[in-house]
Amino acid sequence: MDNCIKILIADADEGFTSDLACYLKTNSSFDVVGAANDGEQAVRLLRTTQPNVLILDLLLPKLDGLSVLKEASALPKPPIGLVLTNAMTDFAAQAAEKYGARYFLSKPCKLKMIAERVGDIITAERVTRGTRYLSANVEALVTSMIHDVGVPAHVKGYQYLREAIMMAVDDKDVMRAITKVLYPQIARKFHSTSSRVERAIRHAIELAWERGDEETLRKFFGYTISNARGKPTNAEFIALFADKIQLQLKASQTR
Repeated sequence: MDNCIKILIADADEGFTSDLACYLKTNSSFDVVGAANDGEQAVRLLRTTQPNVLILDLLLPKLDGLSVLKEASALPKPPIGLVLTNAMTDFAAQAAEKYGARYFLSKPCKLKMIAERVGDIITAERVTRGTRYLSANVEALVTSMIHDVGVPAHVKGYQYLREAIMMAVDDKDVMRAITKVLYPQIARKFHSTSSRVERAIRHAIELAWERGDEETLRKFFGYTISNARGKPTNAEFIALFADKIQLQLKASQTR
């Protein structure tokens, strides 16, 4: 059990909590170390079980989800947060990210999807810590990178941007037809339109530019982040990240 991913669930709905715990237990890589139906119980379990992943609803009795995330962030090894909610505000999303939330799923959502996101979270974390990665881990690497530069995980553009970078890693030629090929393909996958995809990606980049850590942005973009230069275009952002990931993948294959 030492290599298992320790998961703590916190949700006011006892039936949902039980169903999710049972579903996660079918995966031998997951170890559900506790389930809480209120915030105070969740905090107690956090301290005794030291989970790797905390799955929680922000609307919890006795102590709300943000307070639980804050307590989790103070642990010696804070868990990664996966937030489930049917009501989200910008303030709540920003606060949740500050305290360790990496993914946001809207309720109702399928148990299978939650399990998949847990796997994504752990893969991304291992990549961040320097684990060797192959092409199968591109999604995890992209997720880690765009999170590091400050793209908020709760906005639509986060998903679109992640998909766009993965497409560019897989096929560089797609960047030559960003409006005719890349945006339409993403729009079809997410049941949207090309114009909405373009706007959402631009908005996500703007948020990263406004709220992201300057040193981290400089690490990725060099001195192009000066006020005179301005933020990168969608195409520049996607192409730069795709190039960085391709270079890292090539380097990993030569080790």
